[in-house]
Amino acid sequence: MFSQFLDKGDKSIPECEPRKFFDAEEELFFKRIQKALPNCLIFPHVQLAAILEAHVSNEKKRQVMRQKLRERHLDFGIFSQDLTLLCVVELERTDDAPKDEEYPTRKLLKSAGIKCIRWSRAALPNAEQILRTLAPYSDLDAPKVETSMQTIGKFFSEEDLNDPATLHEKAFTYVEHGNPNALSLAALSRITPDSFIKKEYPHIWKKICLFAGDPGYLKNYLESLFVQNRPIKRRGLPKHVATEVMAIQSENARFVISKEPEPIWDPSFLHR
Repeated sequence: MFSQFLDKGDKSIPECEPRKFFDAEEELFFKRIQKALPNCLIFPHVQLAAILEAHVSNEKKRQVMRQKLRERHLDFGIFSQDLTLLCVVELERTDDAPKDEEYPTRKLLKSAGIKCIRWSRAALPNAEQILRTLAPYSDLDAPKVETSMQTIGKFFSEEDLNDPATLHEKAFTYVEHGNPNALSLAALSRITPDSFIKKEYPHIWKKICLFAGDPGYLKNYLESLFVQNRPIKRRGLPKHVATEVMAIQSENARFVISKEPEPIWDPSFLHR
């Protein structure tokens, strides 16, 4: 008892050590959802009190409710660029016991009209599955990339900064998705100056931009655009659009590591 009294008067700062912000599942999911929704802002560990306000007339009950909301957190909140909440995500463990809550989080979110998506930590969705589930939120305008020299200058040597030609060439390899060994969105625009894909097939253009950070994935997707033996017959891509797709294929091939020879395309598909 005497030791407890001494502890209360101890004002020394305890020793601390850094801890990881994410656990393994959260980190993996965060990277995947960023890839699936590059046009959204993803905030982890969102306090329920930050997105909900209880309408309770009794002041004492309102304070109690606020405290309950402060004690609860959601794994991720997905926001638009103007910080409008689009939906929230919870990653559930298989061994999570049902919570006997007086005010269940699910019902609170539903009463506020907030969509909550739940996935199991034991079977996390890949980027494509995330995109399919959150498709309504993937049509937002992607954030503009900061291109000031103060921001990108750290990627280049002093010699690069003194040589405009070299700087211009290298700038396309430092990309929005964080993978220097892949096509950037700026490079895609440079490769397709007439923007035929973007104008005539915006859904294809969005997927090309989405998969740009993964050269292997982009390669497979671009190849699939020329497959004609699908269950539903289609007339294929117009010649000018197909030419742009092949130009992207050619540039993307520089980043693809493969032991197999590149497929040889039959130009006759352009006239089908």
